[in-house]
Amino acid sequence: MIVIDALWNPAILVAAWMTPELFQRFVTPIANTVDVAALLFKIVTMIVFCRWILVAGNNLIAAGFEDLEFTPWSRIWWFLVPFACLIKPFHGMRELWNASRGVYPHDLNDNLVAAWWALWLLAGLVAWLANAVAGPGTGGLLAGSVADIVLASVAIALIRGIALAQTGLDGSKLNEVFA
Repeated sequence: MIVIDALWNPAILVAAWMTPELFQRFVTPIANTVDVAALLFKIVTMIVFCRWILVAGNNLIAAGFEDLEFTPWSRIWWFLVPFACLIKPFHGMRELWNASRGVYPHDLNDNLVAAWWALWLLAGLVAWLANAVAGPGTGGLLAGSVADIVLASVAIALIRGIALAQTGLDGSKLNEVFA
């Protein structure tokens, strides 16, 4: 889902560039529908990602981790708290990454988690700038697409790393959760 979400806009840009006549004829008339579909897919991707964070956090509880700063649910709702959303989700994911890998203390920084968070913030900033400054056109969409593709690559590595690390935890049925 992350890959599809990240590649949606580049696919549209390539189609518009390679076949502008066909794009104008077939895609432009349904552009609003395509935009709504893209938005809905992004929302579904966010829900699936939040669900995954919740399951991974519950796996830590099932494996006997009791000294965690973040609950499984707080790792999700910190994304929604103004101003705190700029740092707290990073702390929650860092703890999830470190605890899953058996690294203590859980607040040690890891390059992959830091890169994911920096790219998350950068992708949001690029999207905002594309809408606010660039206005209509493909320049902002292209910049946002590049940021999304890089972010998706790092997010996939983060998810795979946590899932792989959690298969080694002493908890009941952890392997089945990520199967």
